[in-house]
Amino acid sequence: MNIDDGNVNNSEMKVNIGKVISISTVDWHGRSSHVIFFNGCNFRCPYCQNYKLLDCKRLVDIEKIERGILDAKVFISAVVFSGGEPTMQPDELIHLAEFVKRQGLLVGIQTNGSFPDVLRELARMKLVDKIFLDIKASPLKGYRYGQITNGAYIVADRVIQSLNIPNISIEARTTIFRSLNDSLEIAKYLADSEYNGTYVIQQGVPWNTLDNKIRKEDILTREEIISIVKKIDTDIGLKGIKIRTREKGEEYII
Repeated sequence: MNIDDGNVNNSEMKVNIGKVISISTVDWHGRSSHVIFFNGCNFRCPYCQNYKLLDCKRLVDIEKIERGILDAKVFISAVVFSGGEPTMQPDELIHLAEFVKRQGLLVGIQTNGSFPDVLRELARMKLVDKIFLDIKASPLKGYRYGQITNGAYIVADRVIQSLNIPNISIEARTTIFRSLNDSLEIAKYLADSEYNGTYVIQQGVPWNTLDNKIRKEDILTREEIISIVKKIDTDIGLKGIKIRTREKGEEYII
């Protein structure tokens, strides 16, 4: 990880970017944000909603990305880095996070948590205000993590490290489907750990996924997801649960 020391010529730096949403009101609840999607990911989750970014390569001058942030600045309070997996491009991510903070804006990172060293460095440099951590399965079940992500079992331990980064607001989140729902096991892990943040259960959109079988499923309704949350409350007692659905957006449930 080569941290920008101020000697890099911005015109020579490029970043592998998939798409940019100039103004979003859904990626950071309660804030208007500029969202930058990084290409590339080390996971191959069957329910991935941004699978077109996984193997895409589109190098963009970093100055162009900075200009986009400046153009949106008057309308936003934060910039969210998403993907793909933004922590796979640590130098570019740190450079852009520094730029965002110089504009007086907040920085959010949507991540799978598999690169805790990058997140720790961002936290140490005070370049991140909130981490949105996508948890695929109970971090205690490495084999399950491997199944879902088509990755190495060691990833689960890295997710635990990412969840335990101190002095940073962390939101754990899980996207669920009829055939893929580990939220009960994840909630049990969170309840037994020292995690004290919010847990958001997100309504997966089947027709936007990588996997052809999941695409054919019916979407879980808001009422069904609320029933899942109530079961978590009854069986595990985890509090601080929100849901995010197409019907009502983000709601605090338990």
